[in-house]
Amino acid sequence: MLREFGEDETLKLLSSFRCCRNPDVEDFLTQPSKAIRFEKTANARTYLVIDDATAKILGYFSVSFKELLLEDTVLSKSRIKQLDGISKNAERIRAFLIGQIGKNTGLEKNPVNLLKLLDEVYSVVSAAKALVGGRIIILECEDSPKLIELYERQGFTLIDLADDAESTLRTMYTHISE
Repeated sequence: MLREFGEDETLKLLSSFRCCRNPDVEDFLTQPSKAIRFEKTANARTYLVIDDATAKILGYFSVSFKELLLEDTVLSKSRIKQLDGISKNAERIRAFLIGQIGKNTGLEKNPVNLLKLLDEVYSVVSAAKALVGGRIIILECEDSPKLIELYERQGFTLIDLADDAESTLRTMYTHISE
């Protein structure tokens, strides 16, 4: 999109996105666009779900890579091996990261929901997996029971933290389908 429309037109489109539930999700697209900066530096790819009829952004997600450090987690050796695929003693696991995901709440009758956005994520990650491998997708979310439950209903599993771990975010994972 950046190459096709240029930065000014892209910024104009991105600035129309609203997410009243999570200012971080909105800011990623609208503030002198972090999304564009991440795109230019190849730190993440941002995908827009656009309404064909209105050309409005219905939702978006960004995907990147991250090493999941296991030192502050409470995971069994068998779970670590399941996540890593090789070693039960792994200290870090490479994963695809859903850095941002959100629906445009500024639109009335927006048909996009979390399931539709995740289907798009899985499509992108499956294509990347075919090229470079990979076993899991992670996301980090606020430590909110309601939010955690929402992602659990979509197949994500919460990674428990050690009692002394200090984090305001919680990490969840799901396996990439074959």
